[in-house]
Amino acid sequence: MSFKKDLNNIHDKSYKDLFSTNDAFLSFVNTFVQGEWVDKLEKDKLILVDKSYILSDYEELESDIVYNATIGEHNIIFYVLLELQSSVDHSMPIRLLMYMVDLWREILRNSEKKEIKRKSYRLPAIVPIVLYNGTKKWTCARNFKDIINESQLFGDNILDFKYILVDINRYSKEYLYEFKNIASAIFLLDQDINAIEFLERLKNIVINFNNLTSEEKLLLKGWIKNTTNSNEIYNMNELVENIFDENKKEEVEIMVSNASNIFGKLKSDGIKEGKKEGKIEGKAELLITLLKKRFNGLSDYYTDKIRSLPEGVIDKIATDIFDLETVEDIKKYL
Repeated sequence: MSFKKDLNNIHDKSYKDLFSTNDAFLSFVNTFVQGEWVDKLEKDKLILVDKSYILSDYEELESDIVYNATIGEHNIIFYVLLELQSSVDHSMPIRLLMYMVDLWREILRNSEKKEIKRKSYRLPAIVPIVLYNGTKKWTCARNFKDIINESQLFGDNILDFKYILVDINRYSKEYLYEFKNIASAIFLLDQDINAIEFLERLKNIVINFNNLTSEEKLLLKGWIKNTTNSNEIYNMNELVENIFDENKKEEVEIMVSNASNIFGKLKSDGIKEGKKEGKIEGKAELLITLLKKRFNGLSDYYTDKIRSLPEGVIDKIATDIFDLETVEDIKKYL
C-alpha cells in the first residue's frame, strides 16, 4: 500500500481547505505566479467565494477555488482549477472556458440592466490558474485558440485566452526550499516521492520553515493527515503530530530516522516477498506447461489449483511428473 492516498476528492478537499485562508492563497500566488500585478495583491482585499462551478460530470475528478480580489479600484477574479489527476485531460481548456463564462453570467445576472448597458461598464478580469500534480508531462494546449480548427486563419477574430499552469512536479526541491512558506511546503510533500524522501523533506520543513504561523502549521498537519495512509505498522498521523510538537532539532531528526528505517525495512521486505512470489509463480507456470505436454492439455480446474499451491507441493509434482499415469493422479497433491 502506498503511503499516499490516491483518491482525487480527498486530495481536492485538502487543497481547498489549505487555500481557504487568505495567507495561504496569497503565498501560493506570490510564489508560483508571474506578473506585474502579483505584487499589487493585498491579503485584506481577497475574498473567498463559497461556491463551485465544476460540471456535475467532473465533480469526482476535479475541484475549484474562487477568490474575488481588488487591485486599485478594479475587481478581479482568480479561478483555480485543481487538476489533481495522474494523467492529462485535453478537454480541460473547454471546461475552463465554461467555468469562466458561468462566472461572468452570474455577475451579469446580479447587475442592473441599465448599468450593463453603459459604455463604461466592464466585466471583472478572470485569471484562470490550473494546479496539476500528475507525474506525466503536461501536454494540454495552453492557449484556447490552439484547440480551435484553423485558428491561425482568423487571428484576433476568435476567442482566446491563456491560463496559468502550476505543475507541482516540475519544480526542483531546491527551488521550493528557497521560499519557506506554506505553499512551497505543501508542494515539496505533494511531489512524486517515496516515503523516506517525504519524511526527510518533512523534517527539513519542521526545522527550517520558521516563518510558518501556528495556523499554517495546523493547515499543513491537516493536509498531511488527509493525504497519507496509516496502517498497523506505522501511524503517519501520530508521527506527524510528534514531529510538529517536538521543539528540539535533534529529537526531530531521531524520530524521522526511526520512521525512515521502518519504511526502508517495509520496502526491503516487500521486494523480497515480491521476488519470492515471482519465483513461485514462475515454477507453477512451468509445471502447468509440462503437464499440458504430458497429458495433451490441462483443464482450468487443474491450472487454477496448481497456481494456488505452495512452492514445496509444486516441486513435489514436478519431481513425480513421470510417475503420473493420468491427469487424475494430480488430485492427490491438491
